[in-house]
Amino acid sequence: MTDAQATYVGQPLHYTVRRSPYFTRTIAEGAIELMVYNHMYMPLDYGRDPREDYDALVERVTLWDVGAERQAEIRGPDAVRFADYLAPRNLLDLAVGGCRFSPVCDDQGEIMADCVILRPEEDVVWFSHGDVDYELWAHGLAAAGGYDVTVREAEVSPMQVQGPRALDVLQALCDDDLTAMARFTCMRTRIAEVDAVVSATGWSREAGFEVYPLGDARAVEIWDAIVEAGAPHGLLVTGPNVVRAVEQGITDTQYRANSGMNPLEAGMGGMLDLDAGEFVGRDALLRVRAEGPRRTTIGLVADGDPVPWLEDFWPVLGEDGSQVGVARWAVWSYALERSIAIALVNVDSAQGNRFVLRAPDGDRPAVPHPIPFVP
Repeated sequence: MTDAQATYVGQPLHYTVRRSPYFTRTIAEGAIELMVYNHMYMPLDYGRDPREDYDALVERVTLWDVGAERQAEIRGPDAVRFADYLAPRNLLDLAVGGCRFSPVCDDQGEIMADCVILRPEEDVVWFSHGDVDYELWAHGLAAAGGYDVTVREAEVSPMQVQGPRALDVLQALCDDDLTAMARFTCMRTRIAEVDAVVSATGWSREAGFEVYPLGDARAVEIWDAIVEAGAPHGLLVTGPNVVRAVEQGITDTQYRANSGMNPLEAGMGGMLDLDAGEFVGRDALLRVRAEGPRRTTIGLVADGDPVPWLEDFWPVLGEDGSQVGVARWAVWSYALERSIAIALVNVDSAQGNRFVLRAPDGDRPAVPHPIPFVP
């Protein structure tokens, strides 16, 4: 056990759970709560007032260890064609250097994970995916379909640099001009003299980037250089900021926690290309479109005390007191100074004007609110 690990006072650590290249750095920074994500530890909480982390993100710059966000790499002559088969979005026109956000679904049309899909090279596509063994799923489909590709989990452990000063921090370390990057594009470059891919993406709608070191051996050199370059800008090492993400309508729909949800129920219908050709789950999603989804996603704002941390779905009640759905995410919004929730409810109830959010510490009256809550 290293000195950094010896100072850790959170839940017991297990050696069967993998660690990112930045693990000891995050423990030294004071991480006290970690979640297991893609069989890896991801630091969430550094023991500060959550408002401090939020302010750093919206006013300055933050650095996140998201090494648990794995890359299912598809490499070979059929890489783009196979990637297009895996996703309900059309990827055949995804250019080298392009990125797209997309859910990926099983054969029943249910969401397995949210992904940022990157094409960093001509014959390479990465599915930067949520908490699911996606490369195993993709490997089996590639073999069964006879695609000329290899599928593996790439040795690529990303970090996120998010906030209005992210460009100032990263540009000082980058060999290429990041100001020319449009949102949802990526480039292969060097950061702190280490080969990497940088994308103008992130689990935040603040200005920001994801940095993908090409190999773990020197990844921590990029981390250390960003920490040093960020110091004059007030950089704070944090976890992914759930409050800001929910305010902006960005959530994770990993397979374990999506209630059998499909993209039409999740509010993702506008990004689907159901008529563009075959993909996994297409027949099921065409049926949902024809019949209409049974549930839909709505935003709620609630009165009363700040909601506690949501560790499981909470019931959402309709005007007659019966349960009409569940809250999948709920936080106290610093921007609105009210509790907010993203709920999955029966379509017949979605037009209601009054709901009740049944949190563990008591009921709260709630009313609908557009998503995103804070543009």
